[in-house]
Amino acid sequence: MNLNSKKSEIDELLEKTDKLRLSDSSKTILLAQKAIKLCKEIDYKLGIAIANYRIADAYRNMGKYEDAILLLFDSLDFIIKEGYYDLEWWGYNCLGIIFSDIGDYVRSMNLYNRAQIAANEIALGKKYNINFSKNEAIVLTLNNIAENYKFLKNYKEALNYCTTAYNIDKEYDFSLSKGITCLSLGEIYYLFDDYDKASTLALASIEYLQHYEYDLAVADAYKILALSYWKKNDFLNAEKYFEITINMNHKQASVYYEIETFLAYYGFLESQDKIDRSLDALKHAFKLSFNNNILNKITETSGLLANFYEKVDDKINSFNYYKLYYEYSNKRLASFNNQLVKNFNIRNKIYEIENEKKKIEKRNEHLKRKSHDLQTIVEKISIISELGQSITSITDLDSIIDILYSSIKNFMNLAYFAIGLYDEQQSLINYLDVINNDKKFTKNSTSMNNTNSLAVKCINTHKIIIINNLSEEYSKYIDEIIYSEVAIKNNFELNSLVFWPLLIKTKVIGVLTIQSTEKNAFSPYQIEMVRSLSSYAAIAINNALKSKELENLNRKLLFLSEHDSMTKVHNRGKFDSYLYHLWHKNINEKKQISLLLIDIDYFKEFNDNYGHVEGDNCIMLVANTITSLVNEKYFVARYGGDEFVVILPDSRLEIAVKLGTDIKNEMSKLNIVHEFSATSNKVTLSIGVASIVPSQDISINEFIRKADTALYSAKKSGRNTVEVFK
Repeated sequence: MNLNSKKSEIDELLEKTDKLRLSDSSKTILLAQKAIKLCKEIDYKLGIAIANYRIADAYRNMGKYEDAILLLFDSLDFIIKEGYYDLEWWGYNCLGIIFSDIGDYVRSMNLYNRAQIAANEIALGKKYNINFSKNEAIVLTLNNIAENYKFLKNYKEALNYCTTAYNIDKEYDFSLSKGITCLSLGEIYYLFDDYDKASTLALASIEYLQHYEYDLAVADAYKILALSYWKKNDFLNAEKYFEITINMNHKQASVYYEIETFLAYYGFLESQDKIDRSLDALKHAFKLSFNNNILNKITETSGLLANFYEKVDDKINSFNYYKLYYEYSNKRLASFNNQLVKNFNIRNKIYEIENEKKKIEKRNEHLKRKSHDLQTIVEKISIISELGQSITSITDLDSIIDILYSSIKNFMNLAYFAIGLYDEQQSLINYLDVINNDKKFTKNSTSMNNTNSLAVKCINTHKIIIINNLSEEYSKYIDEIIYSEVAIKNNFELNSLVFWPLLIKTKVIGVLTIQSTEKNAFSPYQIEMVRSLSSYAAIAINNALKSKELENLNRKLLFLSEHDSMTKVHNRGKFDSYLYHLWHKNINEKKQISLLLIDIDYFKEFNDNYGHVEGDNCIMLVANTITSLVNEKYFVARYGGDEFVVILPDSRLEIAVKLGTDIKNEMSKLNIVHEFSATSNKVTLSIGVASIVPSQDISINEFIRKADTALYSAKKSGRNTVEVFK
């Protein structure tokens, strides 16, 4: 297979991934990986970058955000260097969606702003997709920004951005978004209770979505129609559109969308007193939730079913669904998937269970005992829910310790409280602040080789250790000499001790201990309460540790996104954004900017004859030489290949020329042998210099071209020189 036919095969695969990426993530990944393999055979780097984009988008749809981010930044660096502005926009836009999905709306907005900058350059620079336009990119970015404001419940700002996107899209018969802006605006008007506008826009969006074959979003439009007609009391149309939505969701939507639609349909049918059909809809939602183990929806649907059966006086079914409701509420509270029930009104549910218990007690004692068990679970959920939700949203370890201690002290008599983190690599238990009689102090680390340590035993066995009277039970764990030493050292006799392993799934991340001077200080119920809370403690501590890891990763990703991987100076993308902001700042301040464009003379000949390793070393020496001569206010970047740029803010032309001359001379002093240069027997530099006071009459690209023209003059006049644009 020749080069052109292989490239055609790659382009065909990439086109397929573009069509599949919204519907089949797994197949998208397989096809993109096949494309990458073929790209490597012919060294098609652009193809590899685009295939990585497709895989990253698939990872995003699958919730594998860290993998997606790393792939995107890696590909984005190459895309920016190559100057494909449509692909640069796509990368920033995808990253914006990812950070929106994980709730980091500040970073998401920053990435959307970068996407807008890239979008504005699409008409001026290179494009991979010749059919992709600047306006299409702007419309999609504005719509995504509107989605962020909608998630934050700032509907006014969401409406502003969505309206702007809608008006641009409308000029192109909604071809830019395939009708999505029409649907998004309809959703916002629905949230504003303007059901006439919502239904009108939803109907229009269906026409455009179907025309442009964007079938995945059509069901959403029908759902907005159904909800709007319901609110307008047009129940006949509401029911018709609910049925259409349900049928479409069954064919192509995710299970979550199906459940949401059935729940909305249930609410509609119940409002119409269509008891049997509303029950069928609710059972459908419950069955889908249960079969797919979607905990929050199992909890919601079982609670609605319990209420339903209570209203029709079916006590057995009502009780069974209440029991299921609290079972899955408890499972959800114990899980660490960050989908806690945030709007769970526990007091109302206690009242409902107490009333149900009174009714059941009249029938038989067995049901009475079951109801009492449920009451105990509800009370525990009430306390644990409040404490758990408090600590799992905090990423500061000191604050977690304080909340845990003060909360547990409210229902337990304790003198000593400590949490130790298990460092598996160092084989140590490292303690956070220990609290002894309300005073914090620092405790030394415990080696995992200490066989007499109860904390070590707890971590090794993954089991709770409960001691009600240490003076009688110590022999199960430590010998008499060790026990005596501990008692003397602490100047008091410990009696009640409990150690809980802190578990994330099956992995121990630490140990929590509560101790008292009293004998039999802790009841089984209190121990069970703290056991449940220890699950939250593990989640909170793990979140705090992961948050630090994420901060470090973010710093690394930011550095990778802004710096050249080889030379560690800024990359082309950072150069573009830096110059863009400096340019517009200096338009207002009327300050001068100078620019050096630096090129290694006859670098291709150097690379071809001395090899890529020496070529890379040469490029790094040039970068080091430049950075060693500039001061901290100057900006250095690798412009691409063997070219570098230096931006000198608020600097006259003479200063820039002097710096360029210093760099050229310093490079010459290094005496890097280059026998294949037509200029010298050592590596030399050609430098173009331009200087300007920015204004509205000249663009950034024109300014760069001036420096490029000066560089061309330097090369034309024999190289190894500094030329100024005239």
